Amino acid sequence: MSVERARRQSNSELTSDPVAAEVLLLPLVEEADLARITQVRAQNPRATLIAHTMVQDQDLWVAAERAGADRIENSGGLGVLLRRLVKEFESGSQRPRLVPLCSVADVAGRLGILACVEHELGELILIKGQGKPVCLVGPCPHAGSPLGGAVIEDGVMTCPQHGSQFAIDTGERMRGPADEGLQQLRVVEEAGKYWVVAALPGV
Repeated sequence: MSVERARRQSNSELTSDPVAAEVLLLPLVEEADLARITQVRAQNPRATLIAHTMVQDQDLWVAAERAGADRIENSGGLGVLLRRLVKEFESGSQRPRLVPLCSVADVAGRLGILACVEHELGELILIKGQGKPVCLVGPCPHAGSPLGGAVIEDGVMTCPQHGSQFAIDTGERMRGPADEGLQQLRVVEEAGKYWVVAALPGV
């Protein structure tokens, strides 16, 4: 992959075989562009998707990350970013795909459900008990009920719809009617935010 190849793909939007692309650049100007990002991510699950913009709108940037963009970059800084990506690809040190959950400062000192984000991975629920924050993936496996409004007590999350219970530190099923637990995803803290690590397909 080269910087020039990535730029050519940006100019033509998508190659005739987008699944084969390693880096895709998409413009981010308004909310309507979010649907395009989601579509391109679905077509290119393993590509690095960069949304570039001149719009200084933090909410739009976060929405683009949640839609599937790996990185958001000011259009004027694309050259620097692409050169850095080339080095990462050549060294094999690409960072994992991260999905933003919330600002660390916004939830400082809080316990229980800190954030709930709808994503293609599912309902991403950031929870803090006595240890570090964890992310469990809803909805409830029993009947698909959302868990964002679940009650948490003594380290157990109770589904508000039918009463299934799950351990908040592992997602393990504690009581039915659900017959399985919740998936847990790794949470990292970076740049003042909590992020969930989204595994790439086939990894």
